[in-house]
Amino acid sequence: MHRELFYIAGFDPRSPKYYYSIFKNNINKTSAIEQDQLNLGKLKKDELFYFDIEYKGCKTRYNFLAWNDIASKHFCKGFLDIFNALFASLVGHLFSGVSRMVAKHSRTQLIAGYYPILSILSIYFFIGLICYVLSNFIESVILWLVISIFILYFSSKAIFYLGNKAGIFWLLSIYRFCYRYAKGEIDGIEARNESFANEIIKSLKNSQNINSEIMVVAHSVGSIIAISSVANVIRKCKALGVDISNLKLVLIGGCTPLASFHNHGDKFKNDLEVVANSGITWLDFSSKIDGACFFMVDYVKLLDRSVKNSPNLISVRFFKIYDKQTYKNIRYKWYEVHFLYLKATQIRGGYDYFYLVADPNKLEDKKF
Repeated sequence: MHRELFYIAGFDPRSPKYYYSIFKNNINKTSAIEQDQLNLGKLKKDELFYFDIEYKGCKTRYNFLAWNDIASKHFCKGFLDIFNALFASLVGHLFSGVSRMVAKHSRTQLIAGYYPILSILSIYFFIGLICYVLSNFIESVILWLVISIFILYFSSKAIFYLGNKAGIFWLLSIYRFCYRYAKGEIDGIEARNESFANEIIKSLKNSQNINSEIMVVAHSVGSIIAISSVANVIRKCKALGVDISNLKLVLIGGCTPLASFHNHGDKFKNDLEVVANSGITWLDFSSKIDGACFFMVDYVKLLDRSVKNSPNLISVRFFKIYDKQTYKNIRYKWYEVHFLYLKATQIRGGYDYFYLVADPNKLEDKKF
């Protein structure tokens, strides 16, 4: 059995080296992998960063389709950028159909969506109130103005630091990015999706036998990128006469509706429709305690288009694969939970990322 895997990370400025380190550290701890049968290679660089895995006679080449350079350009940077992202998020949620759809199908995401917006507005309202109250006690307008600017400046510094720690600006950046992605306003993303598709097609051409598997795995916002890239693969393969029966798609902790729910996201909706009508094996993992994903939301059915297949929606029950104390410690840490899909499990059975990507059974035959 030979598997070629293409991993697309979420909205994260960190490089493939970081994700390789997570993989390496956790595959040696996870419950589902028999360590004496595992051979994990070093991270190498060819056209892509990659490493090799050998496990129970199955050889997997794990490739990174990196877009961290694009993601880093869309992170909130500084005071003015925060309000730019805040405005884009408000417009992107309130006036583009997203809020209505999210409220109807994922209340957890509705809370997560407005959490950064309301937090920032509330904090700056409170700062403004303090400055207003001070004006009643300071007679000199110039002195009051200097003190107000001082308060605003250092408060913003503190807010930016604490907001990054709490994931507020990460979420805000994601909402702005998805809004712009749906509108087709992300510079360089079309060319990157095209290059991702070409790499996947190259592997499909080289693996036209029944004992091969080409798997695209995406986490978080990477699910949106993956759908566009895979749609390009399907269109090109149809034109070239390349068989796509070995192509598989796995989305983990995804937030696809942040693009598909937009009224103006027709291009992405077309991509989603192409993938849904392709007949490829397609799994979508999500967890109820992950505040940054859309739990068990069938966004394909909600397209209101002529589609044949929805993804196979699978609930990740973390309480079944971690001991009680560990689960208790992470239960309400939604940011940590969002990355827990990529880490070692403690109890065998159910979801395990390393079983998913390294075990010799084909994706459609695996049990979760």
